[in-house]
Order: sequence, then structure tokens, then C-alpha cells
Amino acid sequence: MLEAINNKELKLTDILSIATKLFFDNFSMVMVVVAFLFFPISILNAMIMDRLNIGVQLLDSFNNTGAILENMPAFKGAALNFFENYLLLIALYLFLEPIGVISIAKIAKKSVCGEPIHMKEIIGEAMDCLWSVIITAIPYFILVFIAGMFFIIPGVYLGVIWTFYVYAIGLRQKKGWKALEYSAKLTKGRFWKTVLMILTIFLIALSWDWIFGTVKLILPRHIATDILSYTLSYIVACFASMTLAVLFMNREAVLLGVKQVKEHSTTEDEKN
Repeated sequence: MLEAINNKELKLTDILSIATKLFFDNFSMVMVVVAFLFFPISILNAMIMDRLNIGVQLLDSFNNTGAILENMPAFKGAALNFFENYLLLIALYLFLEPIGVISIAKIAKKSVCGEPIHMKEIIGEAMDCLWSVIITAIPYFILVFIAGMFFIIPGVYLGVIWTFYVYAIGLRQKKGWKALEYSAKLTKGRFWKTVLMILTIFLIALSWDWIFGTVKLILPRHIATDILSYTLSYIVACFASMTLAVLFMNREAVLLGVKQVKEHSTTEDEKN
């Protein structure tokens, strides 16, 4: 596995095959990440979405009754509350979810390199990346999403070439613009191959989410059902993160000559 990643550019099927093996071989570690990181995020996600839905219903009621002018203070309060919760949701996606992605990427790298996997250490190192994630995600969000609303094609282009910025933070300690530049180097000359991989991962995740989506049909409508649904979706997201981690490592080796090696290897002389 390590030799294949380091010595040749892998095909789409090879990437998926290695990622699938890594995912199931390390499934217990993946579930630790889900339990300690993604499950709390699922709770926050469900709570924020519940408030957003209430906010939407409240704003709709003002609009439908035509009583906005008569109840302007209440309307402004409802709109402000909706905006605050929307910002919280964005922060959740931009700042907290990447910590879980970094944890999964570290599991993938250590497994590929044959290193022991200590989950306390991995989660701790991932959480230490929070500041790097924040200062990188802000320009990413401004240029990809906000600018993308006005200039769709450039926004999509930047979104693709910066696909690996979270992995650059977690696996190569890059941050800010350097993390975005590092990701761009890994997509240079491979733009459409990257698009194909993203679409493939999306379709796989969509099919899994469709299966897990039956949870909402079977269980009663409740915030606990939403939390369970989000948690199951994050398990699917872990597979996607594992796949992109493999692609990241392979691109590093092929395009930049950065081979994957053990971080804590010791020589015989050092042992003696």
C-alpha cells in the first residue's frame, strides 16, 4: 500500500480500493473520532438547524400576514436571530468539522506508514490545528462562497483547486494562504481528475446517505432523530475524508516528490 502510494499515480479505482481497506481496517478508530468529535458536532448541528427552522417559520408568518411594518421590532429580532444561527452553522462547517477530517486523515497516514495509532494523540494534534483551520477557512469562505455567489465559475474553480487545504493543515502543518497554495499545487494539471474524484465521492456518499436517511422515516420526528441522522452522515463523511487523504498522499508523492514515511522511525544505531 505504501509503495503504491509513493511510487505511481493511482487510478480512481485504486484510490477507492485503498481508502475502503483503510476505512474498514481502522473502523474502530474512525468510530472514536465520530464519538468524540462528530457526535458533539451533530448535537450542535441539530440544535442550530432546529432554531433556523423556527426562525424561517416565524419570518414566513410575518410575511404571510403582511404584518412586518406593524411588528417591525419583532421582525428585526427574528431576522437577527436567524442570521446569528446561520453564522453559527457556517462556523460549525468551516471550523469544527475540519478537526474531525484532520483526525481521519492522520489515521489514514499512520495506517499507510505502518505507525501505531494512538487516538488520544491524534485527536489532540487535530484540535491543536484549530487556529490554523480558522485563519485558512476565512479566506477560503470569502473567495469560494461569497465571491462565488457573484462569479460562479471562478468560485467553483477555487473550490476544486483548494480541495486539499484541510489535509495540508493536518498532515503538512501548513496554514493560511500557504495551505491554499499547497492544495493548488496538488491539483495542477489534475483539475478534471480532481473533479471526477469529488463527484465519485459525492455519489457514493449520496447513496449511503439515502440508505441512512430511512432513519428519519422509521423513527418519530424529534431532535434526537436528527442527531442520529447527522451522526450517521458523518460516518459516511469519514469515508470521504479517508479517500481524499489517500489521494492527497498520492498526489504529494507524484507531483511534489514528498514521500510518505514514518514520522517517528528510529534506526538501529539510535536503538543501540
